[in-house]
Amino acid sequence: MKMSESIQAIAKALVEVQKSLPSLTKDRENPITRSKYVTLDAINKALLPITSANGLAVTQYPVVRDGRIGCGTLVVHTSGEYIDFGEYTINNESNKRMTAAQEGGSTITYAKRYQLSAIFGIVTDEDTDGNGSPQHRQGQRQRGSRSPQGQPRQSHQSSGQPNQSRPAAATNQQRTALMSLFKQASEATGTSLSSVQGYYLGQFNVNNIAQLSALQTGEIAEVVKQKLAEVSK
Repeated sequence: MKMSESIQAIAKALVEVQKSLPSLTKDRENPITRSKYVTLDAINKALLPITSANGLAVTQYPVVRDGRIGCGTLVVHTSGEYIDFGEYTINNESNKRMTAAQEGGSTITYAKRYQLSAIFGIVTDEDTDGNGSPQHRQGQRQRGSRSPQGQPRQSHQSSGQPNQSRPAAATNQQRTALMSLFKQASEATGTSLSSVQGYYLGQFNVNNIAQLSALQTGEIAEVVKQKLAEVSK
């Protein structure tokens, strides 16, 4: 993240924007997760008039790097102050139901939506896009249980306790098998591969399969298989 030497004015404006933003209604359904989310169009319609009223301009630019696609977000204030929030990129794999241009556009749109929501603290009135709010997911980690939607169980490290041992990393074979399942889910539902991958990896707050442990990889694979079985019925 890069910023101007002073951010006093832009910080104040960002606070005002967050205070003024309404809760947004989820207006689109994700066929693979069977949950709703707020589209980029809906976010921009609610956000941009408020940012403009507070002297802010928001620019999002596409990023393609090392086989990953995404975007970066730059926020500029009328005072000349700015914050460049950096890049958010996602692994890009081909989807047989989409052209390369469609797949790339879908991935960039997904990244734009995620960055705007994170930067401005956008809240929805039905927080099920990730099958639960961050607080809900934290509660799932603490209980080590599955949610009603069948999300994989997440491990929890008690605060203040040293990490005695690191979980075993997933093997290349496990990662390849999981990516194959992601592709099958993408093709079965017509959803972009980046959206499918981003959703499931997001349950463990990672954006790359390489960051998953062997246990996490297995749990995600189990859930994806269940979803594929449901879709094929």
